[in-house]
Amino acid sequence: MSGEGGAAVKPYQVFFENEYVRLVNVTLVPDEPASRYTPASLRTVAIDFNDRGRARYFEGTPPEQQSRANKPIRELSVELKSAPRVESTPLDAIRLQPWRFKVEFENDRVRIVRLRFEAHEKGIMVHHPPRVLATITDVAVKLKFADGHADERGAPAGVAAWLEAETLQTENARDEPLEVVLIEPK
Repeated sequence: MSGEGGAAVKPYQVFFENEYVRLVNVTLVPDEPASRYTPASLRTVAIDFNDRGRARYFEGTPPEQQSRANKPIRELSVELKSAPRVESTPLDAIRLQPWRFKVEFENDRVRIVRLRFEAHEKGIMVHHPPRVLATITDVAVKLKFADGHADERGAPAGVAAWLEAETLQTENARDEPLEVVLIEPK
């Protein structure tokens, strides 16, 4: 598979792994030979960056390996290995702001949540369990943490990271809405 300037692009790029998840960038091009990849777990959440961050949970062979699409595939594969220890909290973001934190899917293994802030909108102090955060839009936020310290974070659309549990207040620092998908192993 070739990228810009003819450089080879690996179709499955593992970019993070811990005891809970393996994160894999999947980039498949039509008419390229199928590539072999063995996931760390057959319980997976796939986020399709070509389809506004559509997230889906599946068990078994990854869908992109079942049949080759006639269009390029660019997605994040979150392979669910085990559950982090999670404590219940009165500051659960879903319970406190269900209009902002929309649960798209939940079962005994994972909760998939879509989060949206309008331009310069500020949320309230909430708690997030350990999770994967995938950016659907460009993100620039101002954060205030429960202990009083502040931070600013940003990332372009189409990237992901593992985040430990945090209690924080988020403010969108952009002139545009921001949207992310949270994958919470359980």
